[in-house]
Formats: sequence, structure tokens, C-alpha cells
Amino acid sequence: MQPYGNPQQQYQQQQPKKGMSTLAIVLIVLGVLAVLGMGTCGLGALFLAHEAKGVVEQMTEGGALILSSPPEVTAALAGAKKDYVGSWVSAKGSTLDIREDGSLSLVKKEHGQNETMNFPIAAFSGNNIEIKAFVVVTMNVTSPPHTVGDHMEMTLDGITFKRDAAAPTPGEPPVPVPTTTAVPKAK
Repeated sequence: MQPYGNPQQQYQQQQPKKGMSTLAIVLIVLGVLAVLGMGTCGLGALFLAHEAKGVVEQMTEGGALILSSPPEVTAALAGAKKDYVGSWVSAKGSTLDIREDGSLSLVKKEHGQNETMNFPIAAFSGNNIEIKAFVVVTMNVTSPPHTVGDHMEMTLDGITFKRDAAAPTPGEPPVPVPTTTAVPKAK
């Protein structure tokens, strides 16, 4: 007695399929992705190591961040820029404190801003003040310190600051400068 069907068909059914299984294809794809991922991470790590070395070199050379004002700044604040030293206040309550050692403290309370900056002055560029905090920030002094009546005025970043002509010691609260307002005459 013969089994069902043609013997040729039985032989074909018993032979394994030609080609790769789905599992083998998936494993190969995952392996290729893993190799590419490791290569990309390795290249990224080399790039970051190189960039980090550059940042460290800039910091040690004083190029990216300074921790204290250079001698040129302190000399300027003792000489040609001595009028910058002192505690200043604006009409809206912003304060600016510049010390002889070159440290600068600015609290802006203008136009809804409330921002505080405490950095050493890196340089003067004309009348402008530069600080370095990984980038160079220039504070534009459009009107350098000058005497107006019994007080001094300076405009920095669009804010007019005032202080008593006899500058208080930096770090002490600034002396508010009285402002004159028109008072209607009584009839």
C-alpha cells in the first residue's frame, strides 16, 4: 500500500526551506544597529573629549571665564575710570555696584525684568564694560559717569543710574537721589 499522495510531494515537504528565517534576519539587523550605535557613540565620545579639552584650555587662559578682574581693570578703576566706582541706583530701583577690585553687581528691575548679575569686570572697551561668562557680554555705557548738579549720573544698557557726588563705599546701600516732581500750587 502506498501512502497518500505522490512520493515526489512527500520528499519536497521533508526538505528544509531555502533562505533565512525571520528570526535570523531580525538578529542580523539588530547586530548591525548595535555596531553602528557603538561606532557613533565612540566617535561622539572622541569629539566631546576634544571639545572639553578646548574649554578647559580656554578657561585656564582666561578666555572663557574670569574669576577676578585683571590688573588693567583695577588700574583703570583707580585712575581714568574712577568715577565708575560706587553704588548706583535708578529711578525704578535697579542697582549697580562697582568696586575698586573690579567686581560688578547689577540688579535690573526695569520694564518687568528682575535679573541679577555678579561678575568681575573683564575689560573696558571705550566707556563700555565687558564681562566674560563663557561668552563676552558687553554692557553699553551710552553716558559715562558725569556730574549733574549735586549728584553723578551714568546710563548703562539704557538705564540711567544716579549716585551722590560723594560716592558711598561700594557694598553700602546706595543713597537714593531725590527726584523733583511738580507740585500743583494751592489756590
